Amino acid sequence: MNSTFFADTVSETLLIPLYMRAKESRRGEKAIIRDPVAERLVEQIPYDYSKFDGAVLSEVGCNVRAWYLDNVVRDYVKSHVNPIIVNLGCGFDARTQRTTIESSARYYSLDLPEVIAARDRLLPPAENETYVPGSMFDEKWMAELKSANPEAEFLFIAEGVVMYFREDEIKSLFQKLLKHFPGCEIWFDLCGTLSVKNQNKHDTVKKVSARFNWGLDNGRDIEKWDSRIQLIRQSSQGLFFRNRYPFFMRVMTISHRLMFRFCSIVGYRLS
Repeated sequence: MNSTFFADTVSETLLIPLYMRAKESRRGEKAIIRDPVAERLVEQIPYDYSKFDGAVLSEVGCNVRAWYLDNVVRDYVKSHVNPIIVNLGCGFDARTQRTTIESSARYYSLDLPEVIAARDRLLPPAENETYVPGSMFDEKWMAELKSANPEAEFLFIAEGVVMYFREDEIKSLFQKLLKHFPGCEIWFDLCGTLSVKNQNKHDTVKKVSARFNWGLDNGRDIEKWDSRIQLIRQSSQGLFFRNRYPFFMRVMTISHRLMFRFCSIVGYRLS
């Protein structure tokens, strides 16, 4: 697999977090996150991963982000009777394997057809997991999923996804989720405006074809889209595993507002 394997430039970006999780997992007990699936897939997928070496901020950031969202999933599963976890833009992420606990939780992993085809070959679905090939903006799968699970409680995760789309596209996604899944939660990472403005200096994105299309500093701005959208929490990745970040990043974590201009993780309840 090389950089032309995926016809969609955004899909190539799924190899960045895959490689970062694999590198981190090899740290053993010191790792932020353990992901043997990522370790195996990096060995199986031929790609010039070396161009991402030395990208310390992305390496730590990707793993803190995954660790944080894994905990969101675990907490949701523990606190809900009939949880369904939907990974939007799942790529080669093994979140199902990392977070499955003894419960009735079911997982749906969605991505573009070419990505799901590759995922199906390299990472067959777990017993409690279903693959969904398609666009996250397509209402067909939403209607089918809700119809098949009318009593379920839905949690949507979109890791490393929303920044590659325009604001109006993400706003339309929220409206569709409000329509089909009232009461659901959605969690994702946000690029701040400084990250979007300076993306040509980003330590990994500058090395692939995809580009950031949207950034937001204040998570409450999304509440303005619709009165049924409620911010649950906005967190800075820099608050966790601070010793792994370069000194200048540790200094910046003193100010949440400043950190949010670079990146954050947000969760919303859609009523």
